[in-house]
Amino acid sequence: MGTIGSEVGKLQNRVVVEGYTDSRPYVTPGYSNWELSVDRANAARKILAENGLGKGQIHEVRGFADRKLRHPENPLDYSNRRVSILVPTNSHPAPDARGDSREGKKK
Repeated sequence: MGTIGSEVGKLQNRVVVEGYTDSRPYVTPGYSNWELSVDRANAARKILAENGLGKGQIHEVRGFADRKLRHPENPLDYSNRRVSILVPTNSHPAPDARGDSREGKKK
C-alpha cells in the first residue's frame, strides 16, 4: 500500500478508495459491514496519504459492505474482503495542499 501511495502520488490524478466486505454479518452491536467497509477504505486512505499521495488527491472514500462481491457465488469467501484504489485517467487534476492545481508542477 505504501508503494502504491508513493507511485500514485507522482501523478496528477484524483484517487477514489473503496472498501468491501464479505457477507458474513459483523457481530458487534452498532457496527455492521457498512461501517467495516468504510473503515477499511479509510484505513487504506490514511496509508496512501502517509506514503506520498498529495493532500488533495483523495476525491472519495466509499464503503460498499457486501453489495459488490468479487465472488457472488461464494459470498463468505475471504477474497470479498478487499480495498480498491481507483485512479481515473479522465479526472481533473487534483489540487495540492494549498488548493492550487498540481498541473505544471515539478516533483
